[in-house]
Amino acid sequence: MTTQPISASLWTYLWDFVDEGYDTVFNRVRESRIDSVSVATAYHTGKFLLPHNPRRAVIFPEDGTVYFQPNEKLYGKIHPRVNSLVKSGNSLRTVKAAGDKHGIRTRAWIVCCHNTMLGMTYPGIACETAFGDKLFHNLCPAHEDVRKYIAALVADVASTGIDRIELEAFQFQGYVHGFHHEREGIVLSSAARFLLGLCFCPSCIASAKRAGVEIEKIRSWTKTALQNFFNSPDRPEEEQVSLSLLPQDLFSRFFQWRASVVNSFAEEIMNAVKATQVKIRPIVSIDSASWKIAGTDLAALAEITGGVLALGYVKEGAVLRPLLEKTVSEVSGKEIILGVHLGVPESGGKKEFFERMSAAHECGIRAFNFYNYSFVPYENLKWIGEALLK
Repeated sequence: MTTQPISASLWTYLWDFVDEGYDTVFNRVRESRIDSVSVATAYHTGKFLLPHNPRRAVIFPEDGTVYFQPNEKLYGKIHPRVNSLVKSGNSLRTVKAAGDKHGIRTRAWIVCCHNTMLGMTYPGIACETAFGDKLFHNLCPAHEDVRKYIAALVADVASTGIDRIELEAFQFQGYVHGFHHEREGIVLSSAARFLLGLCFCPSCIASAKRAGVEIEKIRSWTKTALQNFFNSPDRPEEEQVSLSLLPQDLFSRFFQWRASVVNSFAEEIMNAVKATQVKIRPIVSIDSASWKIAGTDLAALAEITGGVLALGYVKEGAVLRPLLEKTVSEVSGKEIILGVHLGVPESGGKKEFFERMSAAHECGIRAFNFYNYSFVPYENLKWIGEALLK
C-alpha cells in the first residue's frame, strides 16, 4: 500500500511578499519543507503585530478588500474593492508567478461572509438580529446578491490558474466579532451569543418560509429569550436558556434549513468553477458542537466540494485527537486538510505543536495548513520542517 505524500501550505498575506521580498519569503517557505502558500485574496481588517516584518511592526489592513485585479464584468450589484497593494503592482498573480519560479504552489484564501466594509456599503445584504439590528460584519449567505458575489469572486480568482481556493466564513457567522471597542456590560452565555447571531433578514425569512420553517415564531421566541436574559443575566445557569434545551419543535427544522442554505451555496460556487481544475475547500471548525450552530452539514459539504479544511485550533494533542477522529468519520473518505496554529499563546508551544502533529498523523491526516507566516517568529516556522520529517 502506497502512503500518500504529505502536503503543507502556509497562510500568508500579500504584504509579506511586498515588505520582505518575494524571493526571501519563498526561500523561507522552502526551508520549512512547505510546498504551497495560501494567500489572503479577499480579507477583512484587523490590527496585527508583525514580529519579523522589516518595514513595520503593526498593520491595520484595508477592510474588506481583494488582493487581485478583478474582472468587473463578472459582478452584479456588489463589486469588490481593490487593495492599494494591487494598485501598486502587486497581486495574487505576482505571488503565483514568483511561486512558480521557486517550485511552490499558490492557493487563494478567501474570506466570504465576514466583510464589514461590504455590509456597511450594501446594508441590505447584512445579517439582521431578532430585534432588527444589522450585524454589518456578517453578510447573509441566504441573500441572492451575496451568493452571486461570492460565486463571481471565486470564479474570478480561479481564472488566475491557481490550483486551490480556501473559503473562510462561508457559513452563517455569529454575533461575536472583535469589533473596535466592542463592549458588553453583561457576560453573554453561549446560548445568548448564538441567539444574538441568528439572522432574520428578509432573505432568511423568505427562504425559511419556503422550507416550511416557522421563522416568525422562532424570531419571537428568540427575542423573548434574549430579553429575559438581558433582564436577569445573573440568574443561576439552570434557569437560563441553553443550547441543549432549545425547543426542538421550533428549531429542528430551522437547523436543517440553515444547513440546506449553506449546501446550496456550495453547489452554486462549484458550478461557477466547473470549467476549471481548481479545488474548493471550505474552512470549517473541527469541533462538532459548532457545526449545527454555523449551519454546517459536514458530510454533505465534503461530498459537494470534495473535502474540507478543518481548523484544529486547540493546544493539546489529546484534545485534538477525538475531534479529528469525529471529523474523519463524518467526511467518508473525502480530503481533510488540518489547519494548525503556530502562534502563542493560542498553540501552547513547540511541545504542544508536536503532540498535535503526532495526533494528526495517527488519524491519517496527510495535508496541513499552518497559521501563519505574518504573525509568528521565524523560529516557529522551523517546527514545521521538523514535524513533516517525522
